[in-house]
Amino acid sequence: MVRAKRSHKARNNICRGTRNGGHVVNFERCPKKCQFSCQLQDFKQRSPLAVLFFGEDFYWSLNLTDQDRLSYKQRWIFWSWEAPINHPEYSRSRLTFNWTMTYRQDSDIIHDYGRYIARNLSYSIRDYQAVDFYLSKETNQSTFDAGKEFSARENKILWIVSNCNARINRRQIGTKLNSYFPIDQYGGCSLLNKRAKILSPKDFEQTLFKYKFYLAFENSNCQDYITEKAFYNALAHGSIPIVLGTNENNYKNILPPNSFIYIEHYKNMSDLVNQLRNISQNLDLFKFYHQWRIHYRLICKRLATK
Repeated sequence: MVRAKRSHKARNNICRGTRNGGHVVNFERCPKKCQFSCQLQDFKQRSPLAVLFFGEDFYWSLNLTDQDRLSYKQRWIFWSWEAPINHPEYSRSRLTFNWTMTYRQDSDIIHDYGRYIARNLSYSIRDYQAVDFYLSKETNQSTFDAGKEFSARENKILWIVSNCNARINRRQIGTKLNSYFPIDQYGGCSLLNKRAKILSPKDFEQTLFKYKFYLAFENSNCQDYITEKAFYNALAHGSIPIVLGTNENNYKNILPPNSFIYIEHYKNMSDLVNQLRNISQNLDLFKFYHQWRIHYRLICKRLATK
């Protein structure tokens, strides 16, 4: 983050360069008291230190060029949480950006869907406040009792999905898996040949705690694109994510160790189903997928499921 000089303009240090964005950026716990202080229509008059361009807003014409940059010190930042393959409008922009702010681990500013941190490291009070800000009160990770959860949770897979136009053929895979192992599906997109119920926010939270497994199928196969499906919907609520999207090594680099089931790791559907049944019936195997909770905790935030 660029630090502003102590002057009247110190409060005007970040501007939205596009229509939307900002609704999931919150500086409440930030050590530097940054804030959004201007919009697209007036950022030229405010002279902010940084201008944040929300990638999905490139759907609209921005009517900007590189000549609109007020100073060589002003940083233009491209920000997106979405897979670029789903947003061809990105290529419409001819703007030159100083920094990127995305889920990709090679971004200048990594703004991912979640991560995990060691429990035994020393953190300041401010660090813990920042971590707690990104977790709902319901996802208390310090009280996970594997034996109790093993007995209480259903031997089923939960699948919540609202995007019917995924690049990955998750409908076919989910339908085939459902014929061997039970899946309860919710959301605005009915993929299992039956009408799926849309959950209220309260029911959404309660439902996430009921299952041993969660189907965390991404809508695209892109590097580092591992979203709230695995982090928040599954891991933060105590279930084991069954993942499909990027490659297995990418998942290993981003998710906690031994915390997930990579569907393409199995030679066929029968092998996968056998593993799910074994986990459902074997407490020690169930504990294996939750062993990471002893040493790590998550940092993630609830987002709309897509």
